[in-house]
Amino acid sequence: MGFPIAEVDHKGECTIVKEKDTGGAVTVGTCASQLLYEIQGPWYYNCDVVADLSSIKMEQVGEDAVRVTGIKGLPPPPTTKVGITAPAGFQAEWHIYYVGLAIEEKCRLTEDQIRYNGSTQINAPNQDVATVDFRVFAQSKDPEVMHPDVPNGFNRWVLEVFLQSAPGASLSNDIRQVAPKPYYEHRVHCLFADEKVTDMPASTATRTYPKQQPSYEPENPMPEGSWGETERAPLGYVALGRSGDKASDCNVGFFVRHDDEWEWLRSLLTTSKIRELLGPQEDKAVHFLLHDHLDRGYNGCSTYDTSGKNACEYLRAKTVDVPKKFLARGRV
Repeated sequence: MGFPIAEVDHKGECTIVKEKDTGGAVTVGTCASQLLYEIQGPWYYNCDVVADLSSIKMEQVGEDAVRVTGIKGLPPPPTTKVGITAPAGFQAEWHIYYVGLAIEEKCRLTEDQIRYNGSTQINAPNQDVATVDFRVFAQSKDPEVMHPDVPNGFNRWVLEVFLQSAPGASLSNDIRQVAPKPYYEHRVHCLFADEKVTDMPASTATRTYPKQQPSYEPENPMPEGSWGETERAPLGYVALGRSGDKASDCNVGFFVRHDDEWEWLRSLLTTSKIRELLGPQEDKAVHFLLHDHLDRGYNGCSTYDTSGKNACEYLRAKTVDVPKKFLARGRV
């Protein structure tokens, strides 16, 4: 897979290319996908400049070559964002596998400590399908209580729960997961050249920006029915997208192939619609920033989607009323 290269000229514009005779593709679509993954709004903050992306343009100028223009440079903010990683503690986990009838009752026996994931069914086609994974997850600042050989520690207590719990339970044989592993918060060190820590003085010209990035609902949205008959289908049949983590926030962006699909997408995806799709808890794009969607961020996250990569695919699999003529063009 070829890595992309940005050929930057004296005007601050660039052409995205890749090494010849390598895999992958550099297109407006792939570049838009990457842009949607990176941004938090129209302002991209750096310690020495702010990139204003509100007028960005991408143009295919050759095979595996995309010209990027329209980006403006603004003064940097008076403060800078720094990733700080500090040792926060240790974590370990157990998995207990349940099979058979009355799974819910079995789970409730250990409900104070355990959350179960998955579901089972009567007359399952095989045992794996009928198996439910109990995940026992713990974090502590004291690694001693996490070691498997500590008589009164995490491992012993979970094992006691297992031995006294419902019938039809078995344990994972991967004991490595039980051993405590450090998890981190961010600290930044400049480890390059002769590994000296280099001072980078703040810019003398700065600008204070609002705490929140500019946010707005669709301007002059098209009414429902503007594109003819609809059919209930996953959003991902016509829209691609990317999502990713920015500390505890998760940004999600969608893009489509045609102008009329773009008008439909931007009219459909309001803030309230995204909240509905999330549930109770090409250069044509719609972007959302989900504040604190990722618990405490990657290194301290206790949920499955630690880096936000799955949020977009989850939303693409939610069903919406899609114009039939869009579906007739084939799935993306």
